[in-house]
Amino acid sequence: MKSQAFVIAEDPVYSGWLENAAGDALELKPILPREADAVLARLASEKRIDVIFCEFESRGLAQKVQLVEQLLERYPQVPVVGLGADENSDLVLAAMRAGARDFFVLKRDDATLGVQIGRLLRRSSASVAVAGAIPKKPGRIYGVLSAHPHESISFVAEHLALAIAEAEPKQRVLLLDLATPAGAAAIFLNLTQTYSVLDAINDAPRCDETLVDTAFTRHTSGLYVLSLPEDVLSRPHVDAEELLLLLRVLGGMFAHIVVTMDGHLPLKLLAGMADQADRLLLLSDQSIMKSRHNKYLLRVLRQEGCTLDRAGLVVDNYRRRLGLELDNLTELFDLPLVIALQSDSVTRVTAMNSGEPIFSISQKDPFWLCMRQLAQTLIAGQATAQPPATGLLKRLLG
Repeated sequence: MKSQAFVIAEDPVYSGWLENAAGDALELKPILPREADAVLARLASEKRIDVIFCEFESRGLAQKVQLVEQLLERYPQVPVVGLGADENSDLVLAAMRAGARDFFVLKRDDATLGVQIGRLLRRSSASVAVAGAIPKKPGRIYGVLSAHPHESISFVAEHLALAIAEAEPKQRVLLLDLATPAGAAAIFLNLTQTYSVLDAINDAPRCDETLVDTAFTRHTSGLYVLSLPEDVLSRPHVDAEELLLLLRVLGGMFAHIVVTMDGHLPLKLLAGMADQADRLLLLSDQSIMKSRHNKYLLRVLRQEGCTLDRAGLVVDNYRRRLGLELDNLTELFDLPLVIALQSDSVTRVTAMNSGEPIFSISQKDPFWLCMRQLAQTLIAGQATAQPPATGLLKRLLG
């Protein structure tokens, strides 16, 4: 049986181009790009939707982005692919931010188009999708971001991912570590990687369940980990469009994805993640230096048009009367406080150096108690977390 594809495009050249490349594999149905409601109504009458192609142009770009977002809200398992007449990076990035699985460029992709379509159809879980059916909900993405690269980003994100995995034992959880120092998450978990996050980004078009099960590194807890290679000494190039594509693909295979980032990554990548993440956690502490750097990072993201309405503040290693207080930090960043993390410094360093999670050393460590509370907060979709002020944690809070 032929797969059924829909081409939302003003220019009929795209339908002929795709038909020539796909041969008998696809039955193509053109749809003129009218109002979003009209397009959705047209698709609602179909019994089968395997893939949707959508033309992107500078003219009417905002409306096209909104259309793709609405399509994916109704059919999140159906892959949407952007189409363009030329390799315009702004159009490609807009399509990826909206949720497009891939982007095909007229004439540029002629030689490989048939292969790309074949891969797209093979990895699509939508081959039996029925219009109007309720498909599987895509995975949730949590970004952990700080302006200045330091090991605390990966350490906090690692324990957040472990706490989510503990709270959701029947769900798959992925830690995607893009922050530097390179490979910190894998080192802290004592994992030997043969397949890195850079490999996964390159393989995004062919990423499927088989690749995840055979290549992704897995911790004994069940947590999947993709980190930068630890022997990378300089900042590796990470393409924003390719990373956003990877996250879109992985969102269909993982219930929760925790992504680490620092301010040295490309601005387009950070802005794309800020828009795409279900929650963005700005990690700071009470020091003047990190606070100022984080303030400048947020300023740049806001200038890029990021609303940061899903962003919140996580204060690491909090000590009362030892630096900037919580109300000073929330005012400085203009972000709500999600949680203040307390740590026993000796236990924390011991965990880092031993390659064991902090709960392996002490189940009652205040840092681990906070991380479990933060995980529950994110899973429940709540705005703030209130860690229990008992025992050592109460003494640390003063």
